[in-house]
Amino acid sequence: RPRRDHYYLIFITPSFTENRPPSRAQSPKMPSRGGYDGIDSTDDVAAGSKAAIASNVGGDSDWLHVPGSACRPNSSNSLEATEADIDGDIKESASLKVTNDINDEEGDGDDDGILASDEECEYEDDDYELTSLADNANPPKSAYGSPFNPCTWRPKERLRCFILLTLSLLFALGLAYQSDQNSSVSTLLGKLKGGQGSHPPPGAIGVGHASYDTLHSSHVDELDARLTLYRHRATGAEFLAFVPDILQNGPGSSGGNLRNSGDEDGGYDPKPDKVFGVAFRTKPESSTGVPHILEHSVLCGSQKYPSRDPFAYLLKGSLQTFLNAMTYPDRTVYPVASRNRADFRNLMDVYLDAVFHPRAVEDEGWWVLRQEGWRYDVADSDDDPNNNDDDGNEGEWTATSPGERVPFVYKGVVYSEMKGAYSDPEDYMDRVTQSLLFPDNAYFYDSGGDPAVIPTLTREEFVAFYKKYYHPTNARLFVAGDESDVYHALSAADHYMTPMGYNPESRKDSVISYQQRKFSKPLSQRKPFAVAPSDDGNESSEGFMLCITWLLNTQPLSPMMELAWVVLDELLLGKSTSPLDKILRDSGLGEELIGGGLDNELLQSTFAVGMRGVKNREDIGTLEELILNTLHDLDSNGFTEDDIASSLNTIEFSLREGGGGLRGMEVFLGALTKWNYDLSP
Repeated sequence: RPRRDHYYLIFITPSFTENRPPSRAQSPKMPSRGGYDGIDSTDDVAAGSKAAIASNVGGDSDWLHVPGSACRPNSSNSLEATEADIDGDIKESASLKVTNDINDEEGDGDDDGILASDEECEYEDDDYELTSLADNANPPKSAYGSPFNPCTWRPKERLRCFILLTLSLLFALGLAYQSDQNSSVSTLLGKLKGGQGSHPPPGAIGVGHASYDTLHSSHVDELDARLTLYRHRATGAEFLAFVPDILQNGPGSSGGNLRNSGDEDGGYDPKPDKVFGVAFRTKPESSTGVPHILEHSVLCGSQKYPSRDPFAYLLKGSLQTFLNAMTYPDRTVYPVASRNRADFRNLMDVYLDAVFHPRAVEDEGWWVLRQEGWRYDVADSDDDPNNNDDDGNEGEWTATSPGERVPFVYKGVVYSEMKGAYSDPEDYMDRVTQSLLFPDNAYFYDSGGDPAVIPTLTREEFVAFYKKYYHPTNARLFVAGDESDVYHALSAADHYMTPMGYNPESRKDSVISYQQRKFSKPLSQRKPFAVAPSDDGNESSEGFMLCITWLLNTQPLSPMMELAWVVLDELLLGKSTSPLDKILRDSGLGEELIGGGLDNELLQSTFAVGMRGVKNREDIGTLEELILNTLHDLDSNGFTEDDIASSLNTIEFSLREGGGGLRGMEVFLGALTKWNYDLSP
């Protein structure tokens, strides 16, 4: 198979002890069967000898050396050693006779061992010599004494070796199978060492980890990258890894936007940014804006990084290329990016500690909700509606007479931010439309917060929302980088998530339900909005606004239908020459198109189009009729072949090359449009 699968077979050979005591079956004067065969005797070698050969049991001092032999003598051979030099000063004629009954353990006179050949081995008397370990510290390694020579093994030793080799082979096959499942042999070896594994070898495809199951791994040719989906075993959290080919194969690899097609001599770094992100499915249950407030609050210090505002320090002091957090109508996302490896891993650790151990939900972080959410505060001079001072300097309201009460106002980061959002007519229209289309599910509420409702949020509700949804079981994590970045991210996330355990209720309670159509005719609603006066002091020219929005689906769309809506959106509004776009602009009924067309980032897709700056109330009806008639005509007459081909080329180019931002970030946010609803990313 290609290099993505590396199989390692580990064979374990039996260990032989050089100085093993003789077995019970051995004669007291038989040579022992250790790594080397020595004479085991407590008696004198021969009668009249004044020196004895030390026993091999307690620590050999003398060895019987049989040089140059590849087999043992059979039972018919006898061995004689004459004129053996014992102790270097006594020479006597000693006759040492050793019969080859050493292989006959059963006592039946047959050799129980296996000979290297069928030939009988003949030896001369001078082939044998006694070698003292005092003269030679390293025992002689004859073929007769080699532990790897099978003919020196007893049947029990051969059986033991066979069992060990069989178990070794089964163990190796198990490693190979599991390495194919996890695509990482290094992780398995790391588990054997008692740790979480070591870094995968360079060039390996599909990084595995001991704490994760690999659900799916495939190479996406359009992205020139490998995507692997993991599930954390302890918590059920899902983790998506994006490994571009260029980070594995170098700048010479082919691949769309990932190689950036930069001039080799221009000094441009062709490697894409490393991206990490954590997303939680946060279903709003009211318009208090608690998902939005939590997005701000978790970045106000954590257990490991207790700084009051680490986010500000990271913006100023890190090498980040992206650092932010976003609140969607049904999810909260914390992405970060950097090109520097050390900086990227530090940012990753800060974000993981922030989302899983924030100070905001602890007693010491009581002030966070008041700072980021809402609080009562003394009114500044800018809060005085009668103050016409335009110097821009803020100051506390000062009492002008004794007993005058100082007014209090609502303040807070999110509260002030949403006051600004609700003052924008187009954003306000989007929120009104959303509440009309989705009266029965989570999209009815404003996850960002309604300024009129935000002050009703209590600290108990704030902490309860965090504990309910900010759990690893309800988390979706993402990393884009090379394989070492992927492995580091898996390990870092495992370190934070494992102690929190598995909480199926967190994922179950966050499920977003489909809104069914409960109306048979179009719904309409009129809302006034505030506008600023024109520069000449006359009435504003904003006039009126109209937006028509369609709910496209009440159940999951097929991939083909999703693509069809993308193509239709491009045909209708993609270019200035698109039919619907051109007709509305040429009508002169309004100043600017609004609505944005297709919105497919949530569970249910919508299509919206309209205009702002409509001069007269009567023109509202005319504009609505023009939009509907144009769509009817296109339904009857269709589009030209050239328009369809042009739209398809534009869409294909966009899918291959991305939107011009960070590629890893686009993949992460794009995957969440399905992944957030338990569909395949």
